[in-house]
Amino acid sequence: MEQKQCGAKTKSGEACKKAALKNGRCRLHGGKSTGPKDRAKHSERLKGNKNALKHGLYETIWLDTLTEEEQELYYQVPTDPNVQVDSEYRLSALRIRRMLMRIQQEEQKDKPDPAEIREMEDAIIKVQMNVAALIRENDKLRDMQKQKSDGSLEQLVEILQQARSKFQG
Repeated sequence: MEQKQCGAKTKSGEACKKAALKNGRCRLHGGKSTGPKDRAKHSERLKGNKNALKHGLYETIWLDTLTEEEQELYYQVPTDPNVQVDSEYRLSALRIRRMLMRIQQEEQKDKPDPAEIREMEDAIIKVQMNVAALIRENDKLRDMQKQKSDGSLEQLVEILQQARSKFQG
């Protein structure tokens, strides 16, 4: 029995020689569903799909996908580096808390999945590493601010004013 070939044009310009499915194309060239044809009808359902969300560490957040409440909060976020570091530290603590709660929920199931628990624990470790980096960055920021405000600039301005008054007087 001879198997029908896909025949779709490949990158090299030749015809695809893979086995065709019922519609005449292989799985790589349209043999399986590629999703809804009319994205407009399904865009609301697809927007913000959280079906695969496990722990939230790698969740992508775009401004146009935020709820109205989140958009208001977004514009309230301060851009002062000190405040940002403080906020990020607090949010990291909340993120860890949520992950710990997910671990607890998984452990309470009849058959907890150890791989899923381990994955969430690894995500917690990554957040903790980010917090450690945040603390180091905050220390650098404070050192820079101390250098800026050690009074040397003010002293220089005062010396220049005294020199000017001596030469003018």
